[in-house]
Amino acid sequence: MNELHLAIRTANPEGMISFYQEVFAFHVLEEFSANDDSFHLYFLSDSQRPKLELIFNRDPTPQEMGSTLSHYGFFVDDYNRVLSACQAAQLPILDEKLVNGLGQFYVQDPDGHYVEVNQV
Repeated sequence: MNELHLAIRTANPEGMISFYQEVFAFHVLEEFSANDDSFHLYFLSDSQRPKLELIFNRDPTPQEMGSTLSHYGFFVDDYNRVLSACQAAQLPILDEKLVNGLGQFYVQDPDGHYVEVNQV
């Protein structure tokens, strides 16, 4: 595995971005808004790969309001091996898709956290 990123829900994206810029010298690498403007994503880092994902939900659900951890993710060299291992363990694969031509899926860890797996 190459890198890990952490996704945090926030009601104050501007404040969070400012904090991470000032304290960790992170900058916004990329932003993404849903077509219906229901959420906005900010990907921050001090280099080329995102290390922190900030998620701003316009109308968060009660579950989202109770937890700021959304998911954590890994960028992996051998995507097919990781996918096969999850399938062999009979773990439910959630939301498998291509993102910018690369594979991505989610699986839940034993504590119920969503783990995002991204092909490098």
